[in-house]
Amino acid sequence: HIYLTFKLNAVTNYVLCSFVLLWCLKLHVKMVHPSPNYGGPFIDAPPLCPFAAAGQCHYGNSCSYLHGDVCEICRLQVLHPHDPEQRRAHEKMCMLAFEVDMEKAFAEQLSRDKVCGICMEVVYDKVSASDRRFGILSSCCHIYCLNCIRQWRCVKNFENKIVKSCPECRVVSEFVIPSAYWVEDQEEKNRLIEEFKYGVSKKACKYFDQGRGTCPFGAKCLYMHAYPDGTRAEADKPRKQLGSEGNVRFLNSVRLWDFIEEREQRGARQYDGEVSELGELFMQLSGAGHEGTPH
Repeated sequence: HIYLTFKLNAVTNYVLCSFVLLWCLKLHVKMVHPSPNYGGPFIDAPPLCPFAAAGQCHYGNSCSYLHGDVCEICRLQVLHPHDPEQRRAHEKMCMLAFEVDMEKAFAEQLSRDKVCGICMEVVYDKVSASDRRFGILSSCCHIYCLNCIRQWRCVKNFENKIVKSCPECRVVSEFVIPSAYWVEDQEEKNRLIEEFKYGVSKKACKYFDQGRGTCPFGAKCLYMHAYPDGTRAEADKPRKQLGSEGNVRFLNSVRLWDFIEEREQRGARQYDGEVSELGELFMQLSGAGHEGTPH
């Protein structure tokens, strides 16, 4: 009697576990692949087998669930044979993912042999993975690894215009964009710049300090000015002063891009080797920087 009870309990547990596993796999497939029944004409269409959709169904032809057709892109059985809307939705999603992967592969190939103009090393051949990143200058197309160009721009022995200039062409770039891939096309670079600014705008301004301080950059500040309750502050104009010779100058003595780079530089020193949250924004090319601490 004890043996039979144990055996029945084992079988029951196995069946329950199978149902739980099946439910979890169905939920996973619904999250990864659009449901065949959402608004489609075949609302009563039988569900797809989650095991086959995940890669392999051990029941084969005897499976009580419907096995989907194979998607030519992802090679999984996820296309519902009776729901054209589901098929179109999945194929569109798969094609977008494929295009992103192709862009990444192309960008990686383009970046593979790029040599830093300061240390003269191939950026992708550097020993540390955190050093295999580019510092994209906003105003020219010369190649530098992120560490080298940051060190160049932090030199205090020269005037600001010199250190902000490209070491090769002397064109001034307001800031450096960290990226895991080399970007040369100006249109693509402009998009990086806008995404960089967008990422910076999500970080709190240390000078404003949630309303406790005053930001010298006013409306020109790219960082977020918000109060503790999340309310955005109205933009203030930078304070100006009329000089003795009739020249108008701003009272703040700090350049905005110096401020941005100083913050990013401190973040780089503190969290060396970590991937920056800004990197996720850069054209989905996983452009990497360092996580910045509150500036």
